[in-house]
Order: sequence, then C-alpha cells, then structure tokens
Amino acid sequence: MNWFKVRDLRVKQGGFQLRVPELDLSGGEMVAILGPNGSGKSTLLRALAGLIAYQGEIFLAGRTLPQVPEKERFRLVSYLPQSAHLGLPFEVYYVVLTGRYPLLAGRGYSASDFKAVEKLLDLLDLVRLRLRLFGELSGGERQRVLLARALAREAPVLLLDEPLAALDLHHQHRIMRYLRDYVRRKDGLVLAVLHDLALALKYFRRFLLLRRGYLYGDVGVEELSPDLLSRVMGVRIEFVPWENERLVRVKG
Repeated sequence: MNWFKVRDLRVKQGGFQLRVPELDLSGGEMVAILGPNGSGKSTLLRALAGLIAYQGEIFLAGRTLPQVPEKERFRLVSYLPQSAHLGLPFEVYYVVLTGRYPLLAGRGYSASDFKAVEKLLDLLDLVRLRLRLFGELSGGERQRVLLARALAREAPVLLLDEPLAALDLHHQHRIMRYLRDYVRRKDGLVLAVLHDLALALKYFRRFLLLRRGYLYGDVGVEELSPDLLSRVMGVRIEFVPWENERLVRVKG
C-alpha cells in the first residue's frame, strides 16, 4: 500500500517555509524524521495529518487529502503531537479510551474497545495508574498515556512527534519493539520524529533529513553516513561499531 504520496509540498508559517519536492511512503516501513530544531519536522507531520494549510499535493491511500472524509482519515491515520494539553480532570483509563472514539460510528463503547484499552495499559505499564488523573502524572507517564491513546485507534498509519520524549530506556525499547511488530502486522507505516540518533539507527531503516525547511535527504540506513548526518545536524558526528550495531558519538 502506498500510504502517502507528496508532490511539491509547501507550507508557510510566519517567516518559516517547509518545502518537500517529492516523497512516497509505503506500508511496512518505519521512517524516522531527523533534523535540528526549527527544520520543519513537526510541520511535516501536521501537514500529512491534514491539520494545517499547505500548497502542492498530498495523496493518502490514492486520494488527495481533501477527498478523504475526516472520519475515514481518522481511522487511517493516528497523530501524536509533540505536546498535548487536556484541560479537564480525566482519568488515565478514560484518556486512553477516547482514542477509540473515531471507530465508534455512532455506537457506544463496546467490549472490544475496553479490551483494546486494557491491552495498551498493560503494554505501557499504565495499569496501576488507570484511575489517576492525567494532570497528576509525571512527564514520562503523560507521554505513555498519550501514546497509548494514539495506538488505541489501531490506525495503520502512525504519525508520531517525539513519541519517546521523557521516557526511560526500558519503555523506549519496549515501545520501539511494539511499533516494529505493529508495522509488520498491519502493513502499516510509522513516521516518527526522533532526537535520539542511536535509537533511530537501531530500529529504523529509512530516514528523512530536514534542514532549514527543506527535505535535504531521503536515505536508507546504509546510506546514512556520519558526514551526511553532520551536515544536517550542524555538529560533528561519528559512528562507533559495536557488535552488529553502530553507536553514535557527537564530537565537540
């Protein structure tokens, strides 16, 4: 399945402009978006999610984004923003359950909805927090709740903006393994903004490199060289071989 096709995408926000001349994203892929702050990573995700105005063309599953009804788009694509604020005193269980709302189609929550929520609470170590108010949680706990909410929709396409922010190492790797299996099961797509280069190299096979609002590179893991990363990130980066992996070292 070709989930996204982008042609001459341009997004203007104030004095900033993002430009992506061409991009195709297919099922079975885990794609990381890398780049320094202000390079357009979050803007790209929001454009693909249909949340901001843009020029050019974005196709979702073969149709232009405006041609896909909102309810259908919500079933196909789940978006996790970089930060989210819930102003009401919702309990953790209910926050996660609301992720199922686009699937209801006019009916009430059913046993399958409750079962899906229980599974995600267990996966993300949230069972003991199920009755806690969202506003009382730590930053890492909130991030796990919001990720569980995004996953609850069971959409084949996941647009994740810094999904691992504030999480400890245990939960980072547990979530990445889950996402890898998720993509395989659903012929889905994970497109994620990441800042941890070592994690990106371990779990992702394709990388979109953004620099100054432009898609500077679209490369596979074997093409992702220290020189290319250094040019994009603006710091000197080296790879250190370790067993069958590559560790990342930033030089001052």
